[in-house]
Amino acid sequence: RVNLELVRKTYYVRARLVHAESQAAVLSRFTPLQQLAPSFNLNGAQISPLNEPAEFYTSLKEHILSAKQRIFIAALYIGSSEQELVDTIDTALSRSNHLKVHLLIDCLRGTRASKQQSSATLLLPLVQKYPNQVQVSLYHTPDLNGILKKALPQRFNEGIGLMHLKVYGFDNNVILSGANLSTDYFTNRQDRYIKFGDTKDLSNYYCDMLKTVGSFSYTLQPPVAHTESSAPYGLLLKDTADPVENSSEFKTQACQRIQEFLSRHQSASGKSDGDHDTVVYPIVQMAPLGIRQDERATLRVLDIIYEHGESVTSKDYWQVYLTSGYFNFTQRYKEMILRTAAKFEFLTASPKTEANWINQQANGFFNSKGISKYLPPAYTLIERKFYREVKRLKKESLITIKEFERPDWTYHAKGLWLYQQGEKYPVMTMIGSPNFGYRSNERDLEAQAIVVTSNAKLRQAIHNELELLREQCEPVTDETFKRKERYVPYGVRIATSFIRSML
Repeated sequence: RVNLELVRKTYYVRARLVHAESQAAVLSRFTPLQQLAPSFNLNGAQISPLNEPAEFYTSLKEHILSAKQRIFIAALYIGSSEQELVDTIDTALSRSNHLKVHLLIDCLRGTRASKQQSSATLLLPLVQKYPNQVQVSLYHTPDLNGILKKALPQRFNEGIGLMHLKVYGFDNNVILSGANLSTDYFTNRQDRYIKFGDTKDLSNYYCDMLKTVGSFSYTLQPPVAHTESSAPYGLLLKDTADPVENSSEFKTQACQRIQEFLSRHQSASGKSDGDHDTVVYPIVQMAPLGIRQDERATLRVLDIIYEHGESVTSKDYWQVYLTSGYFNFTQRYKEMILRTAAKFEFLTASPKTEANWINQQANGFFNSKGISKYLPPAYTLIERKFYREVKRLKKESLITIKEFERPDWTYHAKGLWLYQQGEKYPVMTMIGSPNFGYRSNERDLEAQAIVVTSNAKLRQAIHNELELLREQCEPVTDETFKRKERYVPYGVRIATSFIRSML
């Protein structure tokens, strides 16, 4: 007589062992990353993607109002019309004098006025009202100095380098994104957003990162009487060389502080209170300060994909999806992709319009005035060259490009998804601010995270996030580049080779 209960127990034990082995195998593939970045062991249930700009905005406001101890936010800028967001922070501060708020923005973008308002003037009332609770830091690139600083107009000087981090932290919760804080990013500019909930160690990492960058940034102050400046605010720099007046010494000091920050968290990483099914590797890129962690980690990920492709036949290739609002991959990334035996699909912004040249489309530059209107042709040129290189190498079956063309929307999403052979859902994603391009690698301060998981629900959620983007995309073909609106002026062809590192 068969003991059915014993059979059932044996089956479930074996199933758990198989699952545990599979889970360990997924996570172990990426353990080489531990040599390059700190690791945080989590459970997939703590992580959830957000899919729409409105959902992102709602989540921001809810987390601000529920924060009890700390709010730490890094963004390129806060839109000059975002009074509601500032008022929400004000409300949270008024409820508790224990709440501390740290806002980190870029100095160049944050002080550029639009309609007589800038991020700095918008945030100044918070500093004045809550001087012991609010700190606003403005990072200034050390690469804009001397004659260049004096000669370049405001819109142009931002091409030299920016603080491009996108981190939204509240107590022990953090949202990583590529989105800034302005109306379009809350309505119809598509980006990515992943929330990490109840993650104290990971939140501490990002809070410390903002504190470290803030330590070598200007601090927003009320205006000081009897000064030459006509600005309605003051900018104070403490215990750091000035990035404009003494850029070399500034770089040395800033590099040392970032290296100390990375060392602190590297030595404390990898801890876990129990079983985990997800590992998060946070990485930063700050090339002006000599920090290239993100580049090394991204190349290592591509190398892992390459190594797998070399060991299998074509039916077992991995599937990789890469997205960026700006198609301008670095030479090293491009070379790795072109030589790797894997299936790649690129999602990027479309520079064309749906019906005519009036409606704003995809990358947000198409109807811009001045030099900005030449950016879409520049990206078209770069994309077309890559497309032709793929055809020359006869890799069309492995490498494809799609463009986001949702009517009346623009596109700013960036990241990577990795699917193992024969699997419906990804085991890894990369989320954050870098665009995989020259600017991200060479000029700006960037941060993202590599998320490796065997959690079934999280894998499905990340897959669904990708599919929502792909549904709004159209494939790029030979005909795409024959359209009238894809014409690249001769002057743009020449200029692109000189300014590619600024794109």
